[in-house]
Amino acid sequence: MTGDRARRTSSGSTLRLVGGAGPDGPDEPQDADLPEDDADSLVLPGQRQSVAVGRHWVVSTAAARGITGMANQVLELLSSELLANAVLHGPQGVAIGVQMRHTETAVRVSVSDASATNPVVMHNGPSAPNGRGMAIVEAMSSRWGVEEHADGGKTVWYELELDEF
Repeated sequence: MTGDRARRTSSGSTLRLVGGAGPDGPDEPQDADLPEDDADSLVLPGQRQSVAVGRHWVVSTAAARGITGMANQVLELLSSELLANAVLHGPQGVAIGVQMRHTETAVRVSVSDASATNPVVMHNGPSAPNGRGMAIVEAMSSRWGVEEHADGGKTVWYELELDEF
């Protein structure tokens, strides 16, 4: 991953921004705008059925907080991609976490799993059966990134600026 930026967090994790780049390079994460103490979270088993459950939870939680319409549909799609990756590429049966934080202007969804392997944006051709998930996240989110955990797991997140909808 060339051109990405990394920084250490207070928990010892590495925060790596790998998407949402503008013409001058990647945007800086904007944690200050999305308070940690106002987060909704869910823990799911690392099973295929958890993708649908997690996707429904994100959509319902967003709607309960007033995020509807096209923004809610984009949340549904991007969350589904991150959840599917966590289930597909993470250790089988190990729990995955989903978290949603928002302000009046932005929402961040994070998916955590126990795999140390970072996602890769692939630009597959039209006949490829899969491998487009992170390209969709990169194209449709305002920014996205990966927080590597000291224990070997990671959290993949994306943000949407709500004024774009």
